[in-house]
Amino acid sequence: MSEVKYLIGVDGGGTGTRIAIAGLDGVELVRAEAGASALGQGIDKAWANITAAIKDGFAKLGLGEVAFAECAVGFGLSGVTVKAWAEEFASKNPGFARIEVETDGFSTLLGAHNGAHGGIIAIGTGSIGEAWLPDGTRLEVGGWGFPTSDEGSGAYLGLKAINHVQRLMDGRRELTDFGRKLLSITGDSREKVFEWMGKMKQGECASLSPVVVEFGEKDEVAKSFLLDAGREVEIIGQALRKNAPELPLALCGGGLSEALRPYIPAAFLASTSRAQKDSCAGALILIHRAVKA
Repeated sequence: MSEVKYLIGVDGGGTGTRIAIAGLDGVELVRAEAGASALGQGIDKAWANITAAIKDGFAKLGLGEVAFAECAVGFGLSGVTVKAWAEEFASKNPGFARIEVETDGFSTLLGAHNGAHGGIIAIGTGSIGEAWLPDGTRLEVGGWGFPTSDEGSGAYLGLKAINHVQRLMDGRRELTDFGRKLLSITGDSREKVFEWMGKMKQGECASLSPVVVEFGEKDEVAKSFLLDAGREVEIIGQALRKNAPELPLALCGGGLSEALRPYIPAAFLASTSRAQKDSCAGALILIHRAVKA
């Protein structure tokens, strides 16, 4: 692939796109960002935002317009598990010399273990566990989506929080400062709470999770929610390790995954690590390996 001069890693999700540009040695030169590129929001939109971020990255390097035919790109994208979306995305390649398309979970895993085999538990707005074993086996735990899955995540805590609001409104639980803070967000009447719930998607639900974390050490109910979430993280890990007890596991996801650490069972937490690199770096590892193969 002598025509390829640049490698690009792309991390595409529902809130934004991050790209990393490297030379053929895989060493990052620059990063750039653009709007969302989750495939569920539209294939054309995904490509538009991805190419905008890539062009911005080359501009930052002072290279101006670089031909896509000189680039090989690795993608870690939300929505790739839907085969039809992944196929349409690949078919609309705007001219890149080579593309490798994977889930954002797998690119996160590659980044977390710097390309080595292992597993991750990603905790953010949603949650998922993934593993890549030395024999090539791929495992996935959870990730069934809101509102039925996402155990241990921000949305999971938000569902517990809105149920707590309902109980407060009914007099089934005592009003505390934790409850007052939640009611200041959801409204303090049945009509207002129903209105809030009517607009409640995954992101809105997860927006209540910082309040749960804020009161974790001050309110027994909030603490119980966080302990439940921590236990769910352990259960995901146990499932990933069911047939691979020595599987290295990294906890990923930034703010919430860090905030949950005190509530994750200590023995399990001690058997995990923090991610070495992020999903964008993982996507770059993906394409670097593919080009070298």
